Amino acid sequence: MTTSQRGDNKKKATWNVHVHFEAGKVDTDVEVSLDHLKNDIERVVVNGREIGYVHHVAPVYVALSGPDLARAVEVSQKLTLDQSIRDLLNTVPIEVIDPSLAQRA
Repeated sequence: MTTSQRGDNKKKATWNVHVHFEAGKVDTDVEVSLDHLKNDIERVVVNGREIGYVHHVAPVYVALSGPDLARAVEVSQKLTLDQSIRDLLNTVPIEVIDPSLAQRA
């Protein structure tokens, strides 16, 4: 993953991630953004859509799937932030990753 820091007052990071799913025959680039919330929690946004959160509880990063933090479901605990983000990407509908697939259905 390549990161680029945006120049605003909030802590915000954006990654351009190449995603390949053999089963869904998807091979595309997506934009993953992190919005820093309180207490070491990052909101994960893919292509402008909130998909979940990553909570850093040393030494692990807890990936939580869902757009509402109060109802998000834990999907993994990993040692790195990027692994947690990839786990979240695996939980979202393929149409979030590649919006053109929604039009084909």
